[in-house]
Amino acid sequence: MQNEPITFRHDRRPGDDALIADLHRRGYAGEGARFDGLDAHVAELVADADLDNAPRSRVWFAELGAETVGCAAMIDRGDQGQLRWVILLPGARGEGAGRTLVTLALDHARSCGFKSVYLETTDGLDASMGLYEALGFTLTRNEAAELWHGLGHEITMTLSL
Repeated sequence: MQNEPITFRHDRRPGDDALIADLHRRGYAGEGARFDGLDAHVAELVADADLDNAPRSRVWFAELGAETVGCAAMIDRGDQGQLRWVILLPGARGEGAGRTLVTLALDHARSCGFKSVYLETTDGLDASMGLYEALGFTLTRNEAAELWHGLGHEITMTLSL
């Protein structure tokens, strides 16, 4: 796919919060109208996470040269971690970067002593679901819910550490 290797960072830089939302806008642009507005929803969630003041929360970014092509976060929820904002731009998929992002987040969760990790997602994201299942997550909830775009399915998966 590319000649340069994808590299990963977790240091916080100015603009990173907006970058997380923009990656969601760009990453889901081809996934249909139900993902319209997801970036604004993500921006609110990132602001609420207050990442600069949450020492056990961390975001990893995947970079291809000067371009950021993906991210994943582990959010401190007490004795649990929450895997959030996993996104990889279409041109960077299929090379293992998504798995690496999630693995970095899970390794961090273990080092923080979290007993488990959960994630929330929606239906129709088969590749993501396959990755989560391959890493040991199990489905704990799948039900109709009001989402950022209206009625959809909210899916929760959990991994014991």
